[in-house]
Amino acid sequence: MQRRIVIALFLMSLLLITQIVSAQDGNLLRDGGMDGAYTARGRVDFNIPADWSVWYADSPRSEAWMNLQPVAFPHNGPSPSPQGGAHALNMNKGYATFTAAIYQQATVPDKANVVASAWAYLKTCNLAPGFDNCGSAVESGAFTRIGVDPTGGTDPNSPNIVWSGNSQPHDRWEQMSVSATASGTTVTVFIYVTQRWPSDLNNVYFDSASLTVGGAGGPAPAGGQAAAPPPPQTVPFVVAQGEQEDGSIVHTVQSGDTIDSIAVAYGVTRQDIMALNNISDPRIIQVGQRLTIRAASGDQTDAAATEEPATTPETGDNAEASVSDTSNASDAPAQESSETPDEAASDTEPAPGAAPVFDAAALPPAPVRSASNGDVSPALDPSATGGQVCVLMFDDANQNRLQDADETLLSGGSVIIVESGNAVAEHETDGSEPFCFTDLAAGDYVASVAAPQGYGLTTPDQLSLRVTSGSMVTVAVGAAENAQAPAPPPADSVAPITEPVSTTPAQSSNPILDNLGLIALGAGAIALLVGGGITLALRRR
Repeated sequence: MQRRIVIALFLMSLLLITQIVSAQDGNLLRDGGMDGAYTARGRVDFNIPADWSVWYADSPRSEAWMNLQPVAFPHNGPSPSPQGGAHALNMNKGYATFTAAIYQQATVPDKANVVASAWAYLKTCNLAPGFDNCGSAVESGAFTRIGVDPTGGTDPNSPNIVWSGNSQPHDRWEQMSVSATASGTTVTVFIYVTQRWPSDLNNVYFDSASLTVGGAGGPAPAGGQAAAPPPPQTVPFVVAQGEQEDGSIVHTVQSGDTIDSIAVAYGVTRQDIMALNNISDPRIIQVGQRLTIRAASGDQTDAAATEEPATTPETGDNAEASVSDTSNASDAPAQESSETPDEAASDTEPAPGAAPVFDAAALPPAPVRSASNGDVSPALDPSATGGQVCVLMFDDANQNRLQDADETLLSGGSVIIVESGNAVAEHETDGSEPFCFTDLAAGDYVASVAAPQGYGLTTPDQLSLRVTSGSMVTVAVGAAENAQAPAPPPADSVAPITEPVSTTPAQSSNPILDNLGLIALGAGAIALLVGGGITLALRRR
């Protein structure tokens, strides 16, 4: 009887411990919270959580800024604060691009369906003068993703890997997730990042990774899955600002604006804006800065303004001002004279070597023309007309994404204008562009472009456009022969950089896991005390 009581109490204690252990979240990854010990991997500024291995690409490097080794550290916030726990892993490389992945093998039930997830945060942008921060922007082409190799391999370029979709979590935490079916009892989880173009600030943060049993599962697609291409890049919306009283157009820079997006909005080129504003570096603009898009009409030369006064149409108040200005242009009152205009003009000929003298009184006044008397057509109402999107495709031979003077137009490319997911217009380039899509209703559109056969785009393959009534937006698309976006190198060209897994138990951000040993020990002690007490009591009887 005594033994039965002791056995029953012992079994109750085991049940208590089992219930405590089953309260875990089922995460099969070690240090998924990135809160454990970090170890240097070949350099003192390249530190990765001890339970994770790391890989990075060092080629291709056709440009000096391409595929450099990043630096890596534990990040404890702020900006951003970790998604969970005390730390997040930060990898960064300013003024360059890097392609890297952290990965970890895990034991799972044989041929089980598994779900891998992790949180990511991107910060890629260019700093304005005098600023040490900026809003993360899509122009870098940065993206993150998570993948599972069902075979347990450690090659991030393996066609066996089942990848999630590409994620662009700019200035926010976003969870990535993917499901796969294990081939055996070991799988490998990869968390991956890359960028297409360099930026002043180039940061990625990873946190709260997990691997659990369940989900829909599934193998890699038939024929394998190569590295996914960078996602379409977009240009931030820029709302064109109206004309000033003097005829000029001045744009006040808003958060997220770039020289290129401003140029697209006003139908001008990057060089136009840089020349008018004495800008040497197109990256150097700041919020609140006023950029001249078009100079004031008064900046035209007097000669151009007066070359053909008799044929210059004037309307309304502008016509009256023109007549008044002409009659009062001379300091002395106009005198009646029998001289012909030619004779009057000859009286004002300057002496040899002297500066020419312009006598407005000697010229006949310009005729008054107005819409009211039928001399000119009434002004168009912009709200009653559609907008235009004009497109061209050029041979970007030097791949600088700008149309230089010697770069010709290309035929055989295509441009599709899409609104709310539906194609509304299409054009195939023939080298005679620009071609304009007319009568587009005001709204937001996407221009989706494709290069001619044998060419690759050097500018984004999708552009976000905002069309307003009566406006014209010009889009110049670059393509070069055999151009390709930077991609990770083949698997055999870069050896994975790994660090022996630390034997130090990893810390966890889960409070139950943090104290699991103490809880289990306490439960065992309770069982021993209860059992011992009952045994002692029975013996005394």
